[in-house]
Amino acid sequence: MTTRINTLKDIAQRAALLDKLPVGITVIDLQGRILYYNTPCARLVDRKPDYIGKDIRSRHKKAASIVAIDRILDDIQTGRKKDVYYETVRKGKTLAVTLSPYAVDGERLGTIQSIIVKRA
Repeated sequence: MTTRINTLKDIAQRAALLDKLPVGITVIDLQGRILYYNTPCARLVDRKPDYIGKDIRSRHKKAASIVAIDRILDDIQTGRKKDVYYETVRKGKTLAVTLSPYAVDGERLGTIQSIIVKRA
């Protein structure tokens, strides 16, 4: 029981730390499901608690965005290790977006999307 409590406490502390970063973070699995996002991400792009477990593609309106997501996830599944970077404009701000493939113990698990407001 103590180990479980400590583990839950650790998770809560890590999430609180991620909320303090000046960067939006979304963790997406290989199927495209949103596993986690931090508070800054919700301020920068469309993220709500009921999106957890939902497909990231459903949050995109442009067909080209969905095609790009599919390509990135396929590339990660087949071994891509390099980040994908792009810029987009939301709410009048230019956002710099990086998708970083992640793995644990050699097993590819998905991508971490980081978003920052690009300064002029």
